[in-house]
Amino acid sequence: MAARCRVEVQGAAMKLSYLGMTGYDGPAPGIEIWPAAPLHCDRATARAAFEHSLMMCGKADALGFDWVSVSEHHYAPYIMTPNPCVMAGALTHIVKRARIALLGPLVPLINPIRLAEELAMLDMLSGGRLVVLFLRGTPNEHRTYDTGSDGTRGMTQEGIELILKAWRADQPFRWDGEHFQFSTVSVWPRPLQEPHPLIYGSGNSEESIAFAAERRMGIAFSFAPPEMVAKWVALYRAAAASAGWEPTADHVLYRGIAYPASSDAQAADDMAAFFERKQAEQARLQQGALGGPPVVPLVSEPYFVGGPETLVGRFETLRDCGVGIVDLAFGVGSPDQRETALDLFAERVMPEVKGM
Repeated sequence: MAARCRVEVQGAAMKLSYLGMTGYDGPAPGIEIWPAAPLHCDRATARAAFEHSLMMCGKADALGFDWVSVSEHHYAPYIMTPNPCVMAGALTHIVKRARIALLGPLVPLINPIRLAEELAMLDMLSGGRLVVLFLRGTPNEHRTYDTGSDGTRGMTQEGIELILKAWRADQPFRWDGEHFQFSTVSVWPRPLQEPHPLIYGSGNSEESIAFAAERRMGIAFSFAPPEMVAKWVALYRAAAASAGWEPTADHVLYRGIAYPASSDAQAADDMAAFFERKQAEQARLQQGALGGPPVVPLVSEPYFVGGPETLVGRFETLRDCGVGIVDLAFGVGSPDQRETALDLFAERVMPEVKGM
């Protein structure tokens, strides 16, 4: 475990987000294989995954999670939501209390004006509960629609600027940018939240941190070790101070994979059995070349795995690094195991975390 850090920030109690992964539960290629061949997608199994995911999102809302989130991935079985706006629209009828967070749409893959319109619709449908993390995406995702990776950073940043202007503008306007050109922009409806929903950007590089801080956006990290999070949060707070404002803890979001169990030993045994089964399934499939996103250590060896006491300690470490919101992916085990893990987390971990 990394050395503890301590960052004093303004903000309320630590918040928790549940990621509606909608992962495929049948035999399928692993995360390192991209694209996954459609022949492995059994329609009935995929349909059951959507039904279970919607149920779990509603359950997370009832258990007290502050956010329920969705994400965007393509050509892959681990998260079957290529259009997170569609999934979020379904959640507006199921998640009645928590905020609905798109973490996030991949800006280089989408017409930014269409995205501004769809997000404004979602904010209306949710009663002003929308949160958005705008992301660039991994190199394999850029190949989904043959988007050249060299320009994706600029496309992401310009797309965010364009969306923010579209949400704030009172009159139609023209946009002539390096990556996007529109003769007329006039978004209807406007977002319900004024001037727009809470927004985040990637915090995984110094350039993206500076971009977010200068625009008073939050920042988000995925699967990063605590010592790196502490470094990035310090950079973010310094950049925000230079821009004339002070972030709260709620401006810092962290995502990790979670599997709570009754003890550390039980969690380790369940994890080993799950990955052994997955590896056996994938060996039988014998599908082609590697092409997926890089599998970083905190994906292959998740951070939030263990008994309740262990998990509470890991939340404390992140809290001390300045993290105020944690998005949890309960993606390990069978549907029944995931439901049991969620119940255990809500009973024995959530009260401690929310008291931080």
